[in-house]
Amino acid sequence: MTRATDPEPTEHPEPTEHPGSAARRETPGQGASLDLRYKLHMAVSMIRANPRNARTFASVSVATFGLLLSFAAITAMGTMMTQSASDIISGDVSAFADGYEYSMLNPESDVVTYIADAESTVQRVAGAEGVEQVRPRLTAGASMTAEAQDAGVVLVGSDVAAEGYEIVAGQAPAGAAQVCINIAQRDELGIDVGTSVRLSVAGAPVDAGPVTADVVCVYDNSRFGLFRSSSVVMDIAGMQQILDRPDAITQMLITLTPGVDPATAAASLGADAPGLQFLTSKQTAGLIFTVLAAQQAIMWALVIVAALICAVLIGNVVGFSLRRDRRELATMRTMGFSARDIETVYAMQVLLIGLGMVIIGTVAAIVAVAIAGAVGIPIGEGQQLFGGDTLRPSLKASDVLLTGALMIAAQQAANALAARKLLSRSPVQMAEAA
Repeated sequence: MTRATDPEPTEHPEPTEHPGSAARRETPGQGASLDLRYKLHMAVSMIRANPRNARTFASVSVATFGLLLSFAAITAMGTMMTQSASDIISGDVSAFADGYEYSMLNPESDVVTYIADAESTVQRVAGAEGVEQVRPRLTAGASMTAEAQDAGVVLVGSDVAAEGYEIVAGQAPAGAAQVCINIAQRDELGIDVGTSVRLSVAGAPVDAGPVTADVVCVYDNSRFGLFRSSSVVMDIAGMQQILDRPDAITQMLITLTPGVDPATAAASLGADAPGLQFLTSKQTAGLIFTVLAAQQAIMWALVIVAALICAVLIGNVVGFSLRRDRRELATMRTMGFSARDIETVYAMQVLLIGLGMVIIGTVAAIVAVAIAGAVGIPIGEGQQLFGGDTLRPSLKASDVLLTGALMIAAQQAANALAARKLLSRSPVQMAEAA
């Protein structure tokens, strides 16, 4: 009887590894783990296989476009108001006699203190380091009578050409008997070049009485807004003659060499010229910058509210997109993909789609702002509080980066919250979730 021998053990070949499975490695408690390149490949493939997700994210482009337009509007208002301050002050630093109280809104209420020995003082300041130009100015409140009409005005003695007054009719005044009115005064009082006016000047000697002067020019004051609407300009020597204050001024307008810091220059000039107070244009035009800060604070509050609304809407879009793909998530979990890997894949998908939509919205906003900046946006006819009646919006790189970061952050936060909520369920519960 022959005993059957046990068969020879057969060697089983090692299972061949599926291409791409090299990217998978078992992680205890988490299932298969994917490397970053494989996750990115999956995200791109999902976008290609399901283009409706890209269409779902169209609202991201609209939100980006809207926020960038809001930033452009803030920049436009800030630029116009800053330029208005520059036009009104006409210098980087202003010098006043110590104790002079300057009112930008109503120069007639100034508490005037004159700078004596003006010629030598101007020369001394002009020779200081960092100073490019010094222009003296002498102002006084006055009453102007023309065609049986009286008007309160601010008489400004200055170098009309150096201060950039744009003469639209006539020629620059010279001497105490010539003045230059603005367009608003010409229209409201019915006077023009060749008309005679009578000036009663505050601070003039009592026995001198009113001064008769001829209107020799009309200047455009639209760039000053309402802040110089009452100014009548004349030669500074003529003003000194009317006030009987030879070699006296009320203000020096100082232009600095490009690159010199106004605050540093004001401090240095003040140390070298005791008895004078030096203020930067921002300090002198404090009212404009106060209004600007308040206006921009309101606009920023509105922008922040709009940004939060956009973030919530975008979060809902992302959450809706992810819930619509819940069966795909359930299938991936059944196949052994870890929750962390699925979260990463969908985060990459949202990032790629969202980044594309942000770029589309940004390009559209840049084009729209460029066109609006070139054409200009009218803000109403008539005289504005600040010079100019046209906004010219522009975008800064920081605006673009901030908007893009907000959009991406909102999408990623919404994706993480929605994905974790879904993946906390079993695959069956996930597939059946509403």
